[in-house]
Amino acid sequence: MVRVRPSALALAASLLVTLAACDDNRKASEQAAVDELGRLAPVLKEDVAQVRRGLPEGAAKLGPMLDKDTLADNAALRKAIGRARASVKDLEVAKSTFFSYADGDGKVLRSEADPDVLGDKSILASFPGLKKALEPGGGLAEVYADQKDLHMAKTGPDLIWAVAAPVKDDKGAPKGMFVTGWSLRALAYHLETSAKMAVTETSEKAGKKHPPLVYVYVVKGKTAYGPPGMPEVNAKAMEDLDLIGKTAGGAYRGIVEITGRAFGVASSRVPEMGDDAVLAVIASEF
Repeated sequence: MVRVRPSALALAASLLVTLAACDDNRKASEQAAVDELGRLAPVLKEDVAQVRRGLPEGAAKLGPMLDKDTLADNAALRKAIGRARASVKDLEVAKSTFFSYADGDGKVLRSEADPDVLGDKSILASFPGLKKALEPGGGLAEVYADQKDLHMAKTGPDLIWAVAAPVKDDKGAPKGMFVTGWSLRALAYHLETSAKMAVTETSEKAGKKHPPLVYVYVVKGKTAYGPPGMPEVNAKAMEDLDLIGKTAGGAYRGIVEITGRAFGVASSRVPEMGDDAVLAVIASEF
C-alpha cells in the first residue's frame, strides 16, 4: 500500500484551489470584456451617426454666415464655425477633434481649434476623397487617411476619419466644405475613458476593492489603435489575434496572454466604419 504524505495532499489541494481560482479569474475577465463591449458598441454607433446627421445641417447653417467680410476676417470666420457647430445638437456633442472650413479649392481657411494646424493647407492633399463634396450635386463625403497634423499622439500610428459636407451659395452651388472628423486613437481614448468609469462604478456597487484593468482598441484593417500612452504590446496582441478574421461570422470572445497576464477579449465588427473595422475590449480582473 502506497502511503501519501499529508504534506503532498495539502500541496495538491492547494494547487487545485489555485487553478480553480485562476480559471474563475479568467472567466470573470472575459465576461467583463464582453459586458463592456456590449455597452460601448452602441455608443460608437451613435458617435458616428451624430457626425453624419449633424454635419450637413451644420454646413447649411454655416453658409449664410460666410459673407465677404467674414471670409476675410480670421477671427470672425473661426467664430462662425463655432456658432454653426454649436447650433446643431449632434455637432455640439460630437466627439470630433477638429472642425474646419475649406474653400472651393479645398484650402482650409480656418478651423475652430487654436492653434489651427490645418490653416492655409489643402485638405484635399491628405483627403482627396473629400472632393466629392464639392462636385455639383455632391453630398456628404468620407475618407480614412493618415494626416500627421491631426494625430492625437506624437509617436505611434494613427488614422484620421474625415467627413465633409458641401457649403452652398445662395444659388445652391457648392462654394466650400464644412469638414470634421477624429483620429482613431482619440476615439479609442474617448471609449476607454467611458469604459473605465463604467467598470469602476460597477465594482464599487459590488463592493469590490479593485475594478478590472480595461483597455479599448479600434482596429482598422491590420492595425489596432489605442489611446496615447497605452502599452504597445497590447496593440500588438490585438493585431496578432486577427480580429477582422475572427469576427467575420459574428462577435468574438476569448482569452489572450499579455506579458504573463490573462486578459479577456471581446470584439465585434463596426460596419458604420467599414467592413474592415472592429471594436475590441480587453479586461483583466485582479
